Amino acid sequence: MSRHRRRRRSRRRAAARAVAGRVFSDASTSHDHAGAPSRHPFPFVLASGSPGEPDRAETTADLAPEQTEATMEPDLQDREAPPDVPERPEPPKVRWIPTPQAPPAPTATAPEPASDELLYRAARQAELNGENARAIGIYRELLHRHESHVAARANLALLLGRTGQPDAALVEFATCLSHDPGNTEVLVYRAALLATETRYAEAEGDLHTVLRVDPGNVEAHYHLGLVLSRKGRWADATPYLRRAIELDSSRASAYFYLGEALNHVDDLDGALRCYQRAAELRPNDSRALYGIGIVLDRLNRPDDAAQMYRRSREILRQ
Repeated sequence: MSRHRRRRRSRRRAAARAVAGRVFSDASTSHDHAGAPSRHPFPFVLASGSPGEPDRAETTADLAPEQTEATMEPDLQDREAPPDVPERPEPPKVRWIPTPQAPPAPTATAPEPASDELLYRAARQAELNGENARAIGIYRELLHRHESHVAARANLALLLGRTGQPDAALVEFATCLSHDPGNTEVLVYRAALLATETRYAEAEGDLHTVLRVDPGNVEAHYHLGLVLSRKGRWADATPYLRRAIELDSSRASAYFYLGEALNHVDDLDGALRCYQRAAELRPNDSRALYGIGIVLDRLNRPDDAAQMYRRSREILRQ
């Protein structure tokens, strides 16, 4: 039983004893004065056997109204405050943090195709490395994606010509010119290939077309001089070769072919100077040394000519 309940019970018992005392006193007074019986027909039954202590089972009907209220509803202000009970600490609030999930694995996708420029560079590098078959394959892949890529097609044609496929090369040159009819570089390339195939008339036509558009084209002058020389037109070849040397004085082959033309037109001094210049620019050119020997023989200098022939043979044996 709690302390508060014991206190309330003690107050009720004290109030009941006080009421019982007044009632008992009134009853005695009534007998003494009026000789009438008490208003309580039944005597008190004392729970403990001691006089003046009413039983705890006495009902609240015998109590005065003010005592009943005082007994049953004690003033809240008389109550003692319950002892301070330490409050249970609230559990710490846990903030929900989602568990990080691994990012989804990337789906397998096809690699992006290389750009045209990357393919072109790869083909050029393969050429420089001597991987002609690989270079041809890369050029064809690039042209399959971009058929109007003139530079790639021209390089493919040149590569096909160098690897013994002249007919395929000429087809590629024709395709280039269908996309770019005025491309003088492609016309010169085709003329050079046509000349090696002894198709001199077609080669000469392409070169004259270039010179009409670009009179200062050194390649056109050089190759036209070669075409005319192969046709035996030495006198006609001479001005074109001279012009090529004027435009590019560092080309040893131009000096050599001009020396050939001048030798055939009996300009021996001019021929000797051209052969000697070619040998200076290209010391190991056996043909230039042999040409010098021929001119010296014609100039009645057999000993000097023999020395040039010997040097030419030594270079060929190396």
